[in-house]
Amino acid sequence: MRVVLAVLLTIGFGGAAKAADCSALHIKNSVKIEPIQRFGLVMIPITLNGVEKRFLLDTGGGLNSISREAAQELKLPELTSRYRTVDLYGNSSQSYVRVQEAVLGSANVGGAEFQVYSNPDLAARLPFDGIFATGRFAHDDIELDFGAERVNFFSTDHCDGRVVYWPHDATAIVPVDMTRGHLEVPVVLDGHPMTAILDTGATRTVLNLARAQRKLNFLPDASAAPNSFKDDPENEVYPRRFSSLSFEGVAIGNPLVVIRPLQFGGGKNSDNRTALGSRAEHLDDQINRLSPDMIIGMDVLRHLHMYIAIKERKLYITPASAQENGAAASAK
Repeated sequence: MRVVLAVLLTIGFGGAAKAADCSALHIKNSVKIEPIQRFGLVMIPITLNGVEKRFLLDTGGGLNSISREAAQELKLPELTSRYRTVDLYGNSSQSYVRVQEAVLGSANVGGAEFQVYSNPDLAARLPFDGIFATGRFAHDDIELDFGAERVNFFSTDHCDGRVVYWPHDATAIVPVDMTRGHLEVPVVLDGHPMTAILDTGATRTVLNLARAQRKLNFLPDASAAPNSFKDDPENEVYPRRFSSLSFEGVAIGNPLVVIRPLQFGGGKNSDNRTALGSRAEHLDDQINRLSPDMIIGMDVLRHLHMYIAIKERKLYITPASAQENGAAASAK
């Protein structure tokens, strides 16, 4: 996979008049991330009631959550939640725990609530104790620096368009829609416009099978991608190699995309609640109708350096660099 810069917009920091009218960037917190090499995901340390735990960094998650095993270890009583969550395996949860103190990097957020999930098989295979959903902290700008292995939090009070402070040749700017609790962005896959969510909790990049059939005229009997896992027709899973996945100028060359059914909402354990609109429909039907075409996973995201400007509703992208930046170093 290669990252290509094309038709990019350079962000300048000059201009004394503009500098006097707005604030410079102010970093509030910086946290070292820990790669999970086998799965290509990343974790961050969070201290709960004085005990350090590892949480999956998940930009695709809607709620912070903790495993039932970790909650029991911390002796946290389960309470009835106003939310019902369902994981990708169909396991549902409607309970949460409350901790008196949660510390992330240099920030002590005081009391915090975590939805409880229970999947013993998954917990035995993965080394994290919970999921940290960045969407729940949308009051801060977020920088994802996978090259330096850091996630940085910045004040949103700064000059618009002047956030890419690390060394770079050029920057792509992508509009971000956060109305449904995810980072939803426009992308172009081999010349076809798509909507996608950026999901650091997903190992692979996935394209909804139904959208692939409708938008790309995809046929399962097309040639499988070389140097990838095999097709699984029984579960309708088809890995395919595309020429380009583009984010408004930053293009990922030859990405491997897994084409498969995508189910949002309750899935197999869903109830029969309905939403009223132009017609009655199940809530899960509504969620899936409005869902994005793709999930961009860490196989693509780890090649990028991104800054999410919350007030601007924009995502700034450059290729990732292995060199740690000054702002992150100063916040250690």
